[in-house]
Amino acid sequence: MNQLITRASIAEIARHRDAALTAFEAARQAEGFAKQKMQEAHNLLKVAAPFAAGLFSHYDAKDLTDRHYIDGRVWDSVIHSSALNHLMDKKAKDEFRQQLLTEAPEFTEGNAYATIEQFAAEAGMIFRRGIAEMFSNLDRRFRSHSGWKIGGRVILSGAFDSWGHWNYYRDHRSTLQDIERTFLILDGRKPVSDYAGIVGEIDRARMTDGFKNARRTEVQSEFYTVRIFKNGNAHLWFKRDDLVTRANRMIGEYYGEVIPEERKHEDDGGLHEPKREMAKNFGFFPTPDSLADRTVDLASLYSRDGVLKVLEPSAGTGQLSRRAVMAGAVVDCIECQPHRANELKAAGIYSRVICADFLALNPRTTDLYDRIIMNPPFDRERDIDHVMHALKFIKSDGLLVAIMSAHTEFAESRKAIAFREHISKLNGVFSDNPMNSFASVGTNVNTITLKVWKSGRKVG
Repeated sequence: MNQLITRASIAEIARHRDAALTAFEAARQAEGFAKQKMQEAHNLLKVAAPFAAGLFSHYDAKDLTDRHYIDGRVWDSVIHSSALNHLMDKKAKDEFRQQLLTEAPEFTEGNAYATIEQFAAEAGMIFRRGIAEMFSNLDRRFRSHSGWKIGGRVILSGAFDSWGHWNYYRDHRSTLQDIERTFLILDGRKPVSDYAGIVGEIDRARMTDGFKNARRTEVQSEFYTVRIFKNGNAHLWFKRDDLVTRANRMIGEYYGEVIPEERKHEDDGGLHEPKREMAKNFGFFPTPDSLADRTVDLASLYSRDGVLKVLEPSAGTGQLSRRAVMAGAVVDCIECQPHRANELKAAGIYSRVICADFLALNPRTTDLYDRIIMNPPFDRERDIDHVMHALKFIKSDGLLVAIMSAHTEFAESRKAIAFREHISKLNGVFSDNPMNSFASVGTNVNTITLKVWKSGRKVG
């Protein structure tokens, strides 16, 4: 036998076999214990976060013990189960949950109290912002301080696809839910589940005949009439004028101090009749960094023919001017507030700083410029006055880029209509700036950017 295999080898194999059985048995016991403990952990997490089961379904099994996963679920459940869930629109919830998915803060008793208190303090603003953004996403006119006023109807474009089903790319299903949630809260009631609200009514009406008339459906509810057309659009008529009035008031409150002045709809001058008195607080809202970068980029400050001469009227802290200098331009600033003008002079980087009211200056004082970049005062159409005056300071082949109130593009005042006609003749172009671009400097006013060549050259 020893010639085939030694006794020592047999004994060693037997020992390893026995050890393997013992190890596997220990592993099975440990695995069973681990499964038991894992189940206990899941049960505890369900108690801590009963309302967040679907949010983190993308996590792999190995991620389930991750601290961020656990804290994310707990935070989401706390918000979902509180009254804040009703105040936040779909966009706000999605943004909050995306934050939880990427970097959830540690959930401690202290952090929880502090966060909930912060949300509670901002609850009114969260609700007003949700209303304002919801309607502005439906129609660009709602971005404007005069056009935001909700009337008797809104149109949900492309709410349904060519087969009559909800168009999930537009997701107006969620828009209807947000509108209904808003009106219920304004009426002092709690939001309802999807199946019990207007979306449920539409689904039931469309399923009654097996979707045969799914694209020609009309549904009546307590608050509105919804009519679905063949082109996939849904028209929503409001029935409660009192709630529409309250919603409009909250949108106005969200946009801030600029709005009450403009809602009076003063039509007190034509295109060439500027307001001479100074704006409240000089209309000072410094251009936020990202918007300043965009504005200067649009000004096309590179030139093969030499250094460009640039003017920033109402320069404030020089957010635009400073970037123009860094881009290689020779820059003049005009600023009416002496202390700010002195700060601009102290920077030592500008060709000239003039302390004066821009509207009182004549181009003969400053000469003409290749480019004008500006963020003028917005209220009561002063931005139109400043832009019209600035056009006098541009060379015949020069370019003006101005940040303006969204009011300018939609207002029906005599001045705004005449201004749009004038800019159209020059082939100028308005473009939307991101919503809440000025939130970091204290206002929720929506803005646009005007780009126009003095020669009427088309904007590329």
